[in-house]
Amino acid sequence: MSEDNLRILTVSAHPHDWTWFSGTLGIHVQRGDHVTVCIATHGGATHREKWLNELEKPEAERDPAIINEPIEKYIEQKTKEMRQAAALFGITDVRMLNFPDKPFLVERYPEAIDRITDLILEVRPHVIITESPFSSGETGLPPRHREDHTEVSIATMEAKDRATRPRAGSLVAPHRVAVTYWPGDNFDRSQLDFVVELSEEWFEKRVQAEALYESQANDVWARRRMELDIGRMGWLLKTRYGEGFVREKPDLHKHLPVPELMLQLAEERSLDRIARLSGKSSGVGT
Repeated sequence: MSEDNLRILTVSAHPHDWTWFSGTLGIHVQRGDHVTVCIATHGGATHREKWLNELEKPEAERDPAIINEPIEKYIEQKTKEMRQAAALFGITDVRMLNFPDKPFLVERYPEAIDRITDLILEVRPHVIITESPFSSGETGLPPRHREDHTEVSIATMEAKDRATRPRAGSLVAPHRVAVTYWPGDNFDRSQLDFVVELSEEWFEKRVQAEALYESQANDVWARRRMELDIGRMGWLLKTRYGEGFVREKPDLHKHLPVPELMLQLAEERSLDRIARLSGKSSGVGT
């Protein structure tokens, strides 16, 4: 990696959450940037679908092998799924903090802030992507999910601030992160700041990654979910697939930032756009 490449650190609540923007991460790995993915909790209480399905049955009909499966085995499965999915996008630097979930609370695990601070000072990222810190309003997340996600974001934002300050007795230089983004899935679509376009290749990798999480998906649902999630996100900007983001604060520019893709979209002919959106051409400007 050259000095011109970006260092990107992501901090998510559960082993599946980073996949919301995994296509974007894959694009950056392909560009030569370094990506570190950090998962704050072990996810042992999240998306335990097979166990929950058995629990909802009459007691006489339950499968004892599933009901009595140790939570440690499920956590091991979630970790394996996560690392396999990360490898699809060329991501090898994966950090599992393994805090309990449901609930993860900063007041209960304040050491999480220290561990994320240490990670920031080690990786020294230019970019952080983390959970939405907002617990109310249009977040895009069901209420039962907001607690872990919001708390992990609070821990990350505090760690980011702590990393800027010298620490007594430490010879590690402070570090200031240039930009922080939150996944667009956590917000109403009208609140998005930008969308990263995904090619058909990255769409297929998103489907493959989703299917690897056998604890909460299957092949058919994986494809359908990606069509709904990143297909809907792409449609906002008249492209096939995309991943949306929200900025922590406004960017500073020397002139008006006009993305090349937006210029190409403005000049695209109607029939060319229809052909592109139907998959008959590979992208804008082709």
